[in-house]
Amino acid sequence: MAKRRIAIFGWSNSVHVQRWVSGMLARDFEIKVITLGGDPLSDAETFVIPRRARLSYLTQAGNASGQALKFKPDLVHAHYAVGFGYWAMRTSFHPLLLSVWGADVIDFPSNPFKRYLIRKVLRNADHITATSQLLKDTVVKLLPGSESKVTVIPFGVNIPDSVAEFPDSPPVKLCFIKAHYKKYGPNILLRAMAVVAREIPDIKLSMAGSGEMTESLRQMVGDLQLEKNVEFVGFIDNREIYPFIQKHHIMVMPSVLESESFGVAVLETGACRRPVIASRVGGVPEVMRDGETGLLLPPGDVDALAAAIIRLVKDRELSIRMGERGYEFVKENYDWEKSLDMMAETYHRLIHEKK
Repeated sequence: MAKRRIAIFGWSNSVHVQRWVSGMLARDFEIKVITLGGDPLSDAETFVIPRRARLSYLTQAGNASGQALKFKPDLVHAHYAVGFGYWAMRTSFHPLLLSVWGADVIDFPSNPFKRYLIRKVLRNADHITATSQLLKDTVVKLLPGSESKVTVIPFGVNIPDSVAEFPDSPPVKLCFIKAHYKKYGPNILLRAMAVVAREIPDIKLSMAGSGEMTESLRQMVGDLQLEKNVEFVGFIDNREIYPFIQKHHIMVMPSVLESESFGVAVLETGACRRPVIASRVGGVPEVMRDGETGLLLPPGDVDALAAAIIRLVKDRELSIRMGERGYEFVKENYDWEKSLDMMAETYHRLIHEKK
């Protein structure tokens, strides 16, 4: 039987797109990726359309859709409803699968025109996948009556064969692995660290990532006299994320906006048998069990965050127990192989229904 051919619209430099493509190739699909900007993928045919102007998604839609149709696909799959979803719609090809990611359905529909456009893209899709129940509910609110054509397929994580033992302490080491944007609350974390450091002077925090707030965060560290407690470690490649997490005792994710639609970092931390302290926002509560795999807190509450950190730092056995339960929870519910199986089954079902 010939391989099923899938034309994928998505940004080739996204680790999410890269993982989906690699996983589907391993399940014997033939894939062509059409991307705006980014680099060619090493394992799949890739057509890169240069991003030359702000309106490239509109001006290059014909070129993009033509490249997809030239591939003679059995199915078209768009990752991200805005932009790439529009390109998929312009192919007029069916079956068309649309995967929503978060900001595309939470933040984008901010005015009547954008709301009209996103609803048109959603309505055109034969099926929609969402990484969380939160995102499914958001889609259904935008497109009432669409419950039956939206499936939750989580962006799972690889379960490592072995995990490093819980590190010795003191000092206890925390890590932050989000971009340095206000919505992820890095400034909230530094203010909480100032409170914690007064009680636990040797506490350590590794601030991974970078972003528009990096310089102001460095200034905060100086102003709060946290130079001995906080280290900026820069970007961590996804292939190195597990070893990085395992060097630490606790991962902290103090996001403040509902656009935190899923929380892959929470799952990666659980897979490493480490506990999580996170804000109760967006889809994060779906990937945690409060009091069992970590602690969920009100967003933006510096005192609550500081208290949670102090609690886990002082109770090593509780931290270890939460890490173990986090591992069991992730393995049971968010194994990446199960996510790939669900997507492959969706591909086959849609192709079969079309035929």
